[in-house]
Amino acid sequence: MTKRYLSVLLWIACSLSTQITFLVGELRAADSVRMKWLGTAGWEIRVGETVILIDPFPTRRQAAAGVEWKTDQEEVAKAINKADYIFAGHSHADHIADIPVIAKRFGAKVIGSRTTTNIALSAGVDKSQLTTIRGGEKLTFKDFSVQVIESQHGVLNRGGRRRQAKFDEVLRPWNGPIMGEAFVQGGSYLYYFTFGNLRVLHQSTGNFIEDNLKGLRPDVAILADNSNYDWADALKILRPKTVIIHHYDEWRTPYGDGIPESNKRRAQRFERLIKSVDKQIKVIIPELLKPVVLE
Repeated sequence: MTKRYLSVLLWIACSLSTQITFLVGELRAADSVRMKWLGTAGWEIRVGETVILIDPFPTRRQAAAGVEWKTDQEEVAKAINKADYIFAGHSHADHIADIPVIAKRFGAKVIGSRTTTNIALSAGVDKSQLTTIRGGEKLTFKDFSVQVIESQHGVLNRGGRRRQAKFDEVLRPWNGPIMGEAFVQGGSYLYYFTFGNLRVLHQSTGNFIEDNLKGLRPDVAILADNSNYDWADALKILRPKTVIIHHYDEWRTPYGDGIPESNKRRAQRFERLIKSVDKQIKVIIPELLKPVVLE
């Protein structure tokens, strides 16, 4: 074997090694953000070793007025094994009722409205773990940053007229049990996360303030199907590359019951609507507790 031939083989080997290292680096970058749908508007997002939860609600049971709320700790333990940060989009039970138990178990920081933080304080979460938002904040953490965007909940239809109802709030913590009626809306917020070069917009409920969407360019928009506003206009403003449809399941039934076919068809109708606006948008309809792969 000549020296020239050996040199050529060595050059090929080095080239292949460089390409493989580059590809592995690319895969690691793509895999650095891992997502799992927890049902309703709930998500687990893992960024390196950091675990972010949004609106986690594994209990999946309605909160009744006059009845003390009890989180199903067994279901929480099955679905969640770590939490560093918990974000609350608004303060209805199916978005925050399990947050105090999760925050106390893992020592997680909780970010939400004053209603959310007052309920958490009343449930025994330490004040040092709580950050109260009002919209407009830009928060920076070790592995990510997030912009808090004021939003709104659904609209009321009365006599053929649509209007935005004024939301109730919890203005101070109290001593005593957390009753079902405590979970009022308390204001609604979008979270616009930045993970390196990846931008993810999370919508907690089926509405927007359109002016507040201007200038946002999410790579991924996690959206809830609803008839409260003009979807086409919102999508044209946001121009996301990918839409993940959530909040289409039956939030008052256990994970084991799955998602009814009628709910799946509703999500598929929303997918068709999105494609009618821009067929280039990738649409993902997630499954309960399954990882979502962002390609």
